[in-house]
Amino acid sequence: MAAAAAVLTLAATARVAADHADYTGPSRPAQAGRAAQRPATRVPADAEGVTKRICGTACHPIEHATSIRRTRGQWEATVENMIGRGAKGTSTEIATIVEYLSANFGLAASPVRGAAGPDDKPMVDPKASEMGRPLFKSDCEACHGADARGTSQGANLVRSPIVLRDRYGSALGPYLRASHPPVPAPTKLAALTDTQILILAHFLRDRLNDTLRGAPGFKPGDVLTGDPKAGEAYFTGEGGCTQCHSATGDLAAIGRRMDPVTLQQRFLFPSNSGSRRRATPPPVVTVNVTPESGETLSGELLQMDDFTVALRDASGNYHSVKRTPGVRVVKNDPFAKHVELLSKITDKSIHDVVAYLETLK
Repeated sequence: MAAAAAVLTLAATARVAADHADYTGPSRPAQAGRAAQRPATRVPADAEGVTKRICGTACHPIEHATSIRRTRGQWEATVENMIGRGAKGTSTEIATIVEYLSANFGLAASPVRGAAGPDDKPMVDPKASEMGRPLFKSDCEACHGADARGTSQGANLVRSPIVLRDRYGSALGPYLRASHPPVPAPTKLAALTDTQILILAHFLRDRLNDTLRGAPGFKPGDVLTGDPKAGEAYFTGEGGCTQCHSATGDLAAIGRRMDPVTLQQRFLFPSNSGSRRRATPPPVVTVNVTPESGETLSGELLQMDDFTVALRDASGNYHSVKRTPGVRVVKNDPFAKHVELLSKITDKSIHDVVAYLETLK
């Protein structure tokens, strides 16, 4: 069996280092996103029979191993562990088992959960998440709440740095077993098994994903917590909003046209919120660039940094100009006041203004 283990280890070394999370510690994080992008491998026709014969007879039924989906790297680590515990098979059979388990019980990103994020963003197995729910309820809910967002007795786990950096229990396991504050009996966090840590990690990642827009469980919070009268005073006074807007003009009946969440987004980030629902295209940022030659170029700003500025003129022509000392650049941002406001407006004033705008019906 040493030869089989060596073959598996040599074939998987590069992948395991990059894309698997072993729940014994944080040293081998799962690269779930990269693993999901691997090209499909042909699974031998007899793979199921080989897997059931070697993995599902001596120690446990095969369902014990396949009840939780895993990344390819995790399956390689699981099979390697199985060999260390005495499983017998040829190197070809071991490779076949890995291919079968990865193809039929692997983790793959779903359309809703597969949004942008780090390369090693962990994926969620819905079944494992459901398996973790009763464990969370019995051991964690009393302090951290049913939705894991915290109570007066415990922290918000959705915003916990440990949960955010966890990869299939890599950070959660060591913390629960060695660093978590003491908890009342009969809970024994130090006695949690590797499988319990894994399903708990899936459950908590699922709760974190529920906070993402587009997720089935996403529910926006109530943003109407401000004082409408204070919002009106800020709108007409300190905020300077009436320099460009009018409650009886462009903002007339805006409380009927937009829900509170959209109102808040449009107020704070007018250039990139709700653009798909606008009746007319939003105004664009323009730029005037005067090179050393003296001929000014004007158009829609496409990109600007310390080195170059790119624009598209009224004829649709693209221009890119190096920002040398003699080049004069004037940016015309129709949302400049909103950008300036973000650096000085308080949370209270934000909610007050939104509450005021919601009354304009």
